[in-house]
Amino acid sequence: MNEKVEEKLKKQLLLIVLFIFIIGIQAATRYLVYHPPAWTTVGYMIGCIILCTLGLLTYLDLKKQEQFITIGQIVDVKKNKNIIIVKGLGRGNSKVLIKDSPILNMMQPNDLIEITRLKYTKMITKKVYKDQEIQL
Repeated sequence: MNEKVEEKLKKQLLLIVLFIFIIGIQAATRYLVYHPPAWTTVGYMIGCIILCTLGLLTYLDLKKQEQFITIGQIVDVKKNKNIIIVKGLGRGNSKVLIKDSPILNMMQPNDLIEITRLKYTKMITKKVYKDQEIQL
């Protein structure tokens, strides 16, 4: 996987850990101050454990999801905004940000571009134009 994609997944894992930490602090302060019945404490803890487990499973699923390559046709090149509009990546046209300005200047409408994306999140992991990999 690309470094940028791995960074986003690390941020997601960090948010899950932060979520677990905040829920732990809430539970500790709430149940130490108010002394509710034992069954509500157990119910709250089981609910928190289930939510955290679902979050971690989602993270692991996103990390292992497969990538697929799509080839799209460039419809329009907006050089002032570093954006190309590509047809063939899904429904309608998609805007794709290009950071390499020399490659952007070479791009013409009706050219083909190869884009590798993650299956479920549609996050772009790689862009290739005329056998040149483009920066993300």
